[in-house]
Amino acid sequence: MRFAVAGNPVSHSLSPALFRAAYGNCGHLYGLMEAASASEVIRRFKNEGYDGLNITAPFKESILEFVDVRSELDTSIGAANTLYLKDGLVHSFNSDYGGVQECIREYSRQDSKVTVLGCGGAGKAAALAAAGLGCRVSVINRSFDKADAFARRFSMQAGRLEEASSTIKHSEIIINTLSEHLTLLNDIDFSGKTILEANYKSPQLDFLQKNNSVNYISGRYWLLYQAVQSFRLFTGLEPDLKSMILLINNI
Repeated sequence: MRFAVAGNPVSHSLSPALFRAAYGNCGHLYGLMEAASASEVIRRFKNEGYDGLNITAPFKESILEFVDVRSELDTSIGAANTLYLKDGLVHSFNSDYGGVQECIREYSRQDSKVTVLGCGGAGKAAALAAAGLGCRVSVINRSFDKADAFARRFSMQAGRLEEASSTIKHSEIIINTLSEHLTLLNDIDFSGKTILEANYKSPQLDFLQKNNSVNYISGRYWLLYQAVQSFRLFTGLEPDLKSMILLINNI
């Protein structure tokens, strides 16, 4: 079977190495597809012999316009990160939801307060994943109207950037999905909190790893656990999780 990660850029992606660790010697192929648009991704997916694709920035939201069958989760989030073929149709799925839940499950409880920074595809998936674990979620975003519209649909709270410090102060778990660094984060006391970052390539809060009072979870683990779900969906098999974890821990 043939798979790839599709986005722009993708040359730095860890997904090929991660998937090779997942399937070992099963003979599957996993590569890179750099494309200029979501429509190009779909065209190449259909015409170049792929069985499944992982979708990364900037196509997680725009790709939904071109799929044949959306999952209920994709529709709620408004984004997908996985495509696969079934009965000749292109189906979409969002494994970010399950990936986030695996990352924070052991640190959350019913009514834990969670702040999600960002309301793009990753932020929406993270917010719904936390809510699915019974947490109380606040979404902070540059565009308050976008965050507010999303939050109202799912009985969450929304906040403006200038409210981030106060909201984080009263939260136990912070999930950062922002693509650009916010200088205001440098002045916040994260002691005693669990931090999960989406961006493993250029993390903004990784300096907190040196703080023994902070539980910092790298975006590499988000990548890992969403990849596990994608692998199962693509192949119907269980991945070699030990090899995948070994790879993540040695990057």
